Amino acid sequence: METIVIMEIRNTQVRVMKMKVTGRKMKLLSCFRFQIPAGLVEDGYIRETREVAKVVKSELAKRKLGNVKKVAFTIFSNRIAGREIELPFVKEKRLQEMIEVNASEYFPVDISQYIVSYDIIDIIEDKEKNTEKKYRLMVYITPKTLIKGYKELANLSGLTIEKINYSSHNGYRAIEKSFEKGTHLIMKIEEDETNITIMRDGTLALQRTLSYGVGQAIHIVSSRSYLGARGDDEKAWSIVSENICLYDTFDQDQLDTYKEKDEEETWEIKCDITESLRYLVSNVARIMDYYTSRNNGIEFDSIQFGGIGSEMQGLSNLFSNELHQDVQPLKDLVGIPYTKDLSEQGDGIGTYLSCIGCISSKMNILASDTSGKKSKSESLTGVWLIFGAGIVASIALIGTSVTLKVMEENRSKYLDKEIEKRQEAQVIYNNYLNAKANVTQLEDIYNKTVAPNEYLVAFIEEMEEKMPSSIRIDSLSSTESGVNFSVKVATKEEAADVLINLRTFASLSTVTTSGIREEASGEVSFDVICTYNPVNMWKPTEESSEAN
Repeated sequence: METIVIMEIRNTQVRVMKMKVTGRKMKLLSCFRFQIPAGLVEDGYIRETREVAKVVKSELAKRKLGNVKKVAFTIFSNRIAGREIELPFVKEKRLQEMIEVNASEYFPVDISQYIVSYDIIDIIEDKEKNTEKKYRLMVYITPKTLIKGYKELANLSGLTIEKINYSSHNGYRAIEKSFEKGTHLIMKIEEDETNITIMRDGTLALQRTLSYGVGQAIHIVSSRSYLGARGDDEKAWSIVSENICLYDTFDQDQLDTYKEKDEEETWEIKCDITESLRYLVSNVARIMDYYTSRNNGIEFDSIQFGGIGSEMQGLSNLFSNELHQDVQPLKDLVGIPYTKDLSEQGDGIGTYLSCIGCISSKMNILASDTSGKKSKSESLTGVWLIFGAGIVASIALIGTSVTLKVMEENRSKYLDKEIEKRQEAQVIYNNYLNAKANVTQLEDIYNKTVAPNEYLVAFIEEMEEKMPSSIRIDSLSSTESGVNFSVKVATKEEAADVLINLRTFASLSTVTTSGIREEASGEVSFDVICTYNPVNMWKPTEESSEAN
């Protein structure tokens, strides 16, 4: 039985889990987290390995873990790309080679600068249609420069790396046995991103990453001296994990009623914290709509969340009210005995999802980087085999040298003629490659110059054309990802017409509402959250284009 520490290194925080591993059996011994100074780690890259190593060694020593020498890292970076693919059912040892051969088709980058890794998600076989078995795989590419920082960190910390895995994928591996029936949505909410995993009957159905988390909410808590954090992020985490610092709705009328029970400054801060979570909640709703619209009759049996966001008091109430379904922090996992007593800070199990999945996952980003290394004994054996084969080959060559010389001369003449014949084709091919590269470069440049807000005027003109004349827009805000506005109409029928017409807009991919409310005046009001379609799917009229 060996002891190992699993580390998830975030931009300002490190989470550590100590485990004993025997074969496939794991026993969780303890877990804790600690802060690291801002700027040392950025988007998964360890910028100052010596400084981070000092903090890691110090924190391990405080907890008498200085004698543990094995470490596994679970990492997240926007520079790590993943893609789901299918491959024929071959021997598993051939999969790595097949993936590496085709990697440039899966990812349009210089593959030589990346480590290619994979994990088997499922084996597909339709016996009724008599189709052949296939592997369903998740393939990832990780920059070699990113991994280099973790190797240096381990070396400076006196640790030996057992494996490095991808944080979001580890989260899926941690939960897969806990959701073997039904359809479930699990969120891993962090400071700057949220990973969403949808499980359907024990199989990964969908995985998406949002660029929204709870970091902005923590920043608000940290920056307001009224709450007592005084710029200390660690203190801010403590405040939100022990107190409800947000409201359970985005509805302004409901928020106004909370003024009666909270002091004005408290009310303002809570409103700001709540508003900072709007894009997170609305984008989760958008993914739910996306999945259910493509899977008729499917409803989510449960919605749960982990990550550091699961320690924020009141977040589950906000999600539940806005998504109109019960949303709870993840409390347990099948096969992982866990109590809050195991955590130094009293965290729930959801905080350490990636650490748990790191050990259970077979994927190892380092595997491809080390697959070519052999032991000394294997190398010596190979040398002797080559030496013996060389002697035999030399004897054979001496006896046939004249014949081989003639054959090679003839072959050389033949190849020279073939090369000369195909020279023109090579020129055409080279020109094709250059043209293709230029087109790709121009498309990239063009796409970077276009943003959805360029069509905001056209969107508003389409509103004027299609919306009922009695509609009143109280407020409207637009971002690069969508547009939000508050609407008042005379009747519920008109409210339904508004929503139906909005879903015909070519500029919008999703349209959601927080629910219809009847005002005291008899009018009907509701909030609408719309997400733009990709720019290449917009079809503005000529008049709209001229207006822009």
